[in-house]
Amino acid sequence: MRQVVYFFMLCSSLFALDISAKYKVSFGIVGEIGIGYTRFVVDEQNNYTISVHAKSTGIASFLSGEREDVYESVGRVREDGVLIPNYYQKSVQRYTNIDDRLVLKKDIRKYTFFHETKSLHVKITKSLDDEVSYEENEGDYYAPNDLLSLFFNFKIMLPSLDVKEPSKFYAIGVNKTDGKIDVYPLDSVYMKKEFDWKDGHMMKIIINEDIFTHDNDGELLVNLDKNGLLIQALLKDVFFFGDIRGELIE
Repeated sequence: MRQVVYFFMLCSSLFALDISAKYKVSFGIVGEIGIGYTRFVVDEQNNYTISVHAKSTGIASFLSGEREDVYESVGRVREDGVLIPNYYQKSVQRYTNIDDRLVLKKDIRKYTFFHETKSLHVKITKSLDDEVSYEENEGDYYAPNDLLSLFFNFKIMLPSLDVKEPSKFYAIGVNKTDGKIDVYPLDSVYMKKEFDWKDGHMMKIIINEDIFTHDNDGELLVNLDKNGLLIQALLKDVFFFGDIRGELIE
């Protein structure tokens, strides 16, 4: 289920104080395997909250133990519109079979930013049925953004949304090593012809994760509208699934 969450993190418009979107993720003849909801809110004190709730459906729900992922970025909006995260939290829950009994398993990881010292504090809470454990440590690396704030800041970093040359970005929550994301131009003529994509701003994003079949790199092909909102996406070569497609449905 983690592999489809990337679709739900690409709604990057900063022109509204409360925006929501819903996405469907599908795989070949199997059809829908997940639904994702995103929301971005800014209050009167210029504090922001971004939330992503991804739920497995159909065969993916059965195979993953009804897995649900909730991601949240909380922080402040700087005067120039840039989001500065205070903390980033990801929660994963699923059912697992223990001694012929379904038990709810939860994993919550909270990353607290200390921008002045360029450091990160990580608190991990794990629960299995009634057993709960806690762990706290320093982050392996620091980045000024988390994955959610980075995608919402992308419209400010590149107002035209036209990627003309390779670029690198860094964010907490991308991978376990350095948080690097590589962004490349994408041939819009080919994408519209091959995948019947609509007009938009297209780019290829390389995510260094262990969910892909070729080495540890994964290609996420995305199509954004003029406000930076994700219209369509294609995640290539995912273990078990192959190519996964995502699209905005409301």
